[in-house]
Order: sequence, then structure tokens, then C-alpha cells
Amino acid sequence: MSAQAGFRNAVTSAPSWRRRNLIRGSKIPYTILRATQFFEFVGGIVDSSSDGQIVRLSPALFQPVASDDVAAALADVTLGARLTASSSWPAPEKCSLDEFGRKYLIATNDPRRVAADIHARYFGAELDDQSLTPVNNPRLGSLRFEDWLGKPRK
Repeated sequence: MSAQAGFRNAVTSAPSWRRRNLIRGSKIPYTILRATQFFEFVGGIVDSSSDGQIVRLSPALFQPVASDDVAAALADVTLGARLTASSSWPAPEKCSLDEFGRKYLIATNDPRRVAADIHARYFGAELDDQSLTPVNNPRLGSLRFEDWLGKPRK
């Protein structure tokens, strides 16, 4: 097995934090594209936070991105020169998770109400404003959540 094949096998079988460290420590040029949550997940987040007619969501900042924007960014990264760096890819806007939930429910004509709750869990974790937003000057996607909500679904 070649050194490069061995490295690839080690990287693909390791946990994500270990993969990033293995990649960063190698001599192979790389680019890591880190995307925030996808717009497509907002419905599932709302449903998992629902207790009957009330959806309890954190008011922590949230900055999801359209999967189409991530696919375009991934194509650019794949075809471009390796940056030997990481890049985050969120949407051009951020607002509170509870506000994203409200916008989603309105757009889908869902009668449930959203209650902002600083102790609401996000898949088991309590959030703050840095939990679901990128750091270090991210490249921004182009599609806004409201525009995504208005697009027909496949």
C-alpha cells in the first residue's frame, strides 16, 4: 500500500476531529470545507423541538446554509487549488434559532407556535450564540432563508 493510500485509509476511519488533525499535520495540500447546518434541516429541528402545539427553540444565533450553496462551494474547492486551510460556508444571514423556526412554520402554514427558551435543547445540548455560527471570516452562501422557503421543493 502506498503512503498516500495508507494516509487516506487512516483519515477516513478516524473521528472527524482526528481526521482534521491528521490532514492538517500531513504534507499533502488540502482544503477543508466546513458547512453550517443546512436549511433543509430546519423542519426536522422544529419537529424534534415540538411538544404538541408549542415548539421550544433556543434564541441562540443560528446561521444555516442552503445545500445548493454548499454543493457549489464544494465544486469550487474540488476543482480549485488546495488552500491548505479550512473554510466555513454559512448563509449570508444569521438570526436566532427560534426566529428561523417561526419563519419555517409560517412558510409551511403550520399552526404550531414557537416559544423562545434559553434552556431549550438542540439535540441534547444547550446553545449559546457561538454554538451554531461560524468563526474566522467565513465565505458566505448566496441564498437567503426566505428565498429558499419560497422555492419549490423536489
